[in-house]
Amino acid sequence: MKYFISINKFLCKEKQYHFMNKKVFLVVITIFALAFNACSTFMNSTTQEINIKTEPANAKITIDGKKFGTTPQVVNIERGSNHVVKLEADGFDAYEMQVTRKISFWFWGNVLNGIIPGMLIDMVTGAMYNLLPEDVEVSLQLTPKPEKPLKK
Repeated sequence: MKYFISINKFLCKEKQYHFMNKKVFLVVITIFALAFNACSTFMNSTTQEINIKTEPANAKITIDGKKFGTTPQVVNIERGSNHVVKLEADGFDAYEMQVTRKISFWFWGNVLNGIIPGMLIDMVTGAMYNLLPEDVEVSLQLTPKPEKPLKK
């Protein structure tokens, strides 16, 4: 009889331990789902740093018509749209390029946690995108000087 009571107590503790594991597991899963509800927003933010360098240095940076100073510089721009980057220096031809948005790897992480809420948040904030290229390095070309007509 004494042996039976000991086994019964052991089994009750095992059931209680198993029940606690389920509770802990559910709590961890819930926290994970809430924390990573918008994967791109959480991992990327809504802006991205773009490193801009030119040869020669001190070229004027204009992005979407807004002045950002001179090179070399790291600029922080919104991920939600494509951007036109223009680089200008005295005595050199202006250089213009487009920084384009591509869907981020982290955006697909929303599949793991309910798809709709996370994807909607990432779409609205623009965090679903990465901007490419992340580094812009340009050698500006000298502006050709006009040739003087020969005098006779």
